[in-house]
Amino acid sequence: MRKMCQSHIVKKKESISDEWFSSLQYLNAKIDDLTISNSFLNSASEFGEVNDATINALEWKADKPSDFAIKGNSKHITDSLGWFTDVPISIKDKDGKTVTATRNFTRIDNGELEPMLCLSMTWIRKVQGVLDPNKNQFRMKFHGKAYIILTFSKALVVKDLPKEEQDQASTNSSSLTGDRDLKKSV
Repeated sequence: MRKMCQSHIVKKKESISDEWFSSLQYLNAKIDDLTISNSFLNSASEFGEVNDATINALEWKADKPSDFAIKGNSKHITDSLGWFTDVPISIKDKDGKTVTATRNFTRIDNGELEPMLCLSMTWIRKVQGVLDPNKNQFRMKFHGKAYIILTFSKALVVKDLPKEEQDQASTNSSSLTGDRDLKKSV
């Protein structure tokens, strides 16, 4: 019974993380000549982030050191590895016009090999942005002009449980012998 309760807590935490992940809206962005297809708008974060793969591809050095951890809306806590100031982020609107807005970003090591860019609430406010996930659009107003940026969502990828956890889940479900036991375990 205790194992099942702990399992429920883990699933609840994963559900919160899954909700956060599924709320992200992705768009195509560029820093200099580097196209970053794994760029997303995160209205629940105040920190704009780029990962190691992005910085390595750009061959940049940090403008300022940093020494703090970032606790995001997913289940991870990440160390900041440096600050990059006035980074020009370019995106195209639905009519093909390029819009460039600068912002400061912190470097993180998220273990991903592909470049990643997180556009935080600070950047969204700067461009007077409004997310509309129902229409797959990000509307922004920058320097007095209005733009509509097309966005998209990514499907959640469910990873298989490690064999040990699969065996435990199988044992828990096969030990139930009737409706009475099922009601007790819930």
